[in-house]
Amino acid sequence: MIKRFKIILIIFTAILIYCNAYAQVPIEDPNATIELPNKKLAKKGMRIEGPITSISAGGLLLASFDSNYNFQIDLNEFNNAKLHIFNIADTDKSGVISPFELEDWRKTALGSLDAPPGNLSFDKDYDQRITKNEFNKTLISIFESGDKNNDGILKFSELVNVFEISNRMVTTTDNESNNWK
Repeated sequence: MIKRFKIILIIFTAILIYCNAYAQVPIEDPNATIELPNKKLAKKGMRIEGPITSISAGGLLLASFDSNYNFQIDLNEFNNAKLHIFNIADTDKSGVISPFELEDWRKTALGSLDAPPGNLSFDKDYDQRITKNEFNKTLISIFESGDKNNDGILKFSELVNVFEISNRMVTTTDNESNNWK
């Protein structure tokens, strides 16, 4: 009796797992439309064009410096954040950031080791130690390159890059890689 119960329980569990897995399989629709902001595209193979907005990893990092949530970073917020960020990155509290500490910080703060600014942007003298001065110079460089009107205030609108796509083909790869189904 117990053996029968175990078999029934195993079969029932297998059915539940199969149903759950089957329910999560996406249905391929060759006639699927792709929806983008302010546009509805037709089927695969159609041409698209229009503005694309992006924010760089450095821009996202600077956006996190906005301590009073007014969508802009003034020099006071920037200077406070620089010190705080350096202290976070310097996990062993040695006063310098090792390449390993920098990689860990970049993964956390920028989301990827591939996101700019890279390790060499910080370590200007290539001595495998990032001093507070080197760290600050790199962040200042990012701030200054983002401050388009040079007013010492970095507005979020200055962090956004808008570029135009002209006559780009929607392909199967676009749909599959971006899950546009």
